[in-house]
Amino acid sequence: MRFRILAAFFSIIFVSIVSSASFAVSAEQPIAIFHAFNQNFRDVEKMVCTLANQGYSHVQISPAQKSNPNTAWWARYQPVDYSKIEGLGTQADLTSLIKTAHQCNVKVIADVVFNHMANLDHGEDAEDLTKFLGLTPDDFHRGAGRPSPKPCGINYNDGNRSSELSCWLGGVPDLNQSSANVRKIQKAHLKKLMDMGIDGFRFDAAKHIPEKYIKEYIDYINQYSKGNAWNYLEVIQDSDTRAEDYNWIASVTDFLLYNSMKQAFSFGGDLRSLRIPRAVNDSRSVTFGRNHDTIRDLNPNYALNPYDDPSDSYFATAYVLARQGGTPLIFNQDNLVPFIPTGAKFRQIMTQRGKEGRNVKENVLAIADSSTLLIMERGAEGFFVENKATQQFNAPAIDFTLTNLEGCYRELRNNFTVAIERRNDGKKYVTRWGTSERGGMEVQARDALYFIREPIEQCRSN
Repeated sequence: MRFRILAAFFSIIFVSIVSSASFAVSAEQPIAIFHAFNQNFRDVEKMVCTLANQGYSHVQISPAQKSNPNTAWWARYQPVDYSKIEGLGTQADLTSLIKTAHQCNVKVIADVVFNHMANLDHGEDAEDLTKFLGLTPDDFHRGAGRPSPKPCGINYNDGNRSSELSCWLGGVPDLNQSSANVRKIQKAHLKKLMDMGIDGFRFDAAKHIPEKYIKEYIDYINQYSKGNAWNYLEVIQDSDTRAEDYNWIASVTDFLLYNSMKQAFSFGGDLRSLRIPRAVNDSRSVTFGRNHDTIRDLNPNYALNPYDDPSDSYFATAYVLARQGGTPLIFNQDNLVPFIPTGAKFRQIMTQRGKEGRNVKENVLAIADSSTLLIMERGAEGFFVENKATQQFNAPAIDFTLTNLEGCYRELRNNFTVAIERRNDGKKYVTRWGTSERGGMEVQARDALYFIREPIEQCRSN
């Protein structure tokens, strides 16, 4: 009898563990996320079905809670009251956006800011911590006195993470996550958004919150959503913090890959370095050519490793959309670049073909030994070419023998066809580039092209 009781007990524990683990992975990874950065909810609603047609599976909104009343974008990241939806639209506006998005099969990710509250006194050294509804000064890391003084500044290179977790981020007052009251208020905000239909969350400044509390929030989301929410964490790596500190909890932002791409795509950089890029070892990680933290125009004094020429970042964005791995996050302004929405459609098609069991494995090819041209195959189902140079790339013949590519391919944006065929010597070459009169490869300056496999008949006519 005792053995049966113990066996039953451990069976329950095992089922519980398996169920908890399934929650962590059951939400489907986004195909591509459109970052509706600082856009009001009504404007996003007007465009969300167009985004669906372009290939985006998710749209990410900026923080929805009542925030610092300053009209600058960064004020959205300084909460004042988590119980109110205010700033980019009303609660009714957000509900309507979510409803329309779901009708178009697009899911909505909400950005949440749980590390800190607003700097309302416009000073770096102190804040009146009695101004925030439901919170008391004891809910913050603070010095003694009123207004409460900033207890310390963050040191990102001292070999430990204590200052990152308990000091103020600039002049914004740091919430003390060990306070049950803080976690209660923030879980109520998560519940409010999920009840409205939100499908997942981005956690701003996650590395400034202890891992156990981030996990508590993710566990709460997984339990309440029955594992149907997709979440990720902003983790900007430094000397004290690594992606591995947090990506066991949820996906993280891949700043390692960003830095690798920035070096490769900037003037003088070598695209051959991306054959084996330095990146977070996690196929779920959120990848981006640029985001709001890396843009100099948005952060004149604090941009993280910004591009000297912003147009170079567009080629990094095109690259992350071409890949099999990662979860691309596309900055809203960049979607106006013609080849970027084409990249979203390419990724959608490759994802679908992968689900059908076809080979769509990514591989940056070495067939064109060039620092400015990148060719990536996606198994036999498609390929991607981009030329970052200011001159046209023109090659009368390229040997594709050692690749998976063979057959007919159509370029999605320009709608021309390319044939890769075996010759009598058994080697594979491009025998058609747009017309049967042209073989080899021709790529315009500063352009990116996406090709998908089509029936061979599509390549049999001019």
